[in-house]
Amino acid sequence: MCLIGWVIADCGYPRWIASNRDESWDRPTQPLHVWALPNGVRVCGGRDGVAGGSWLAVADNGRLAMLTNVRAWPPEPPRQRSRGDLVLAWLSGADADWAGWASRQAADAVNGCNVVLADVHRPEWVWLSNRPQRGDQVPLQRNGWHGRRLGPGVYTLSNAVLDTPWPKQQSLAAALHQALGIPHSQRAWSVLEQGLQQYEAGASIDEHIRRSAFVHLPQRRWGTRSRLMAHWQDDCGLTLCEQTYVPQQGVAVPDGPPRCLTIDWWGMPTSSYGSPSTCQPSRA
Repeated sequence: MCLIGWVIADCGYPRWIASNRDESWDRPTQPLHVWALPNGVRVCGGRDGVAGGSWLAVADNGRLAMLTNVRAWPPEPPRQRSRGDLVLAWLSGADADWAGWASRQAADAVNGCNVVLADVHRPEWVWLSNRPQRGDQVPLQRNGWHGRRLGPGVYTLSNAVLDTPWPKQQSLAAALHQALGIPHSQRAWSVLEQGLQQYEAGASIDEHIRRSAFVHLPQRRWGTRSRLMAHWQDDCGLTLCEQTYVPQQGVAVPDGPPRCLTIDWWGMPTSSYGSPSTCQPSRA
């Protein structure tokens, strides 16, 4: 179970991204780093240590992809392809647009999921799902994928359709709106960080998952493994910061300091580990 909130600026760049990745405590994972796809495109993001895909990453060609699972009960049997491959297929730049990508990615080859695909140079943002719910407004349809284009604004996504009014999504959306109204970026980082750390036990596992941004299910050895936030500033580029967590005696604790990287989408330079960038945008 994962949670992602983001703000698309008027120019098409991601002004803010705030996300938690929830996964089995035992699944190997590579933290935020830069690596190369087979065609040479450089990618910045975390990476699944089992199947090699990713759940949220950006590439030096101006592309961004985010992915969440769609909940199903009873659980679906594993399909032939990992959902994380969908992220890498978009970042590779092999397809000119979302329609080309969808034509080559069979929706029934993967388990239920949502994908958000962005190309900041076009600019183009779309949300797609292979498990749309009845009544959804999904004007985009191709090869089993259903979704819609996304314009400037605030969006949230978890394990159902886009902007499902789960309490944790509503809380994160409120935090994103608050961050947009704070001129000092460091204070805005703190607001979003607090939103992603929100924890509510809930009367049941299902209630906990819907209400708590930070998922913690020690009885299932499952929960939030990492928190990633990103901020675009016009004269600094996109700064990504990831905090990973490890279980210790049944409690999730930070696994060292956060990892931070800064990219500009014109060469993807990197910065050392540390706190988020404090540089200010060139215009309000």
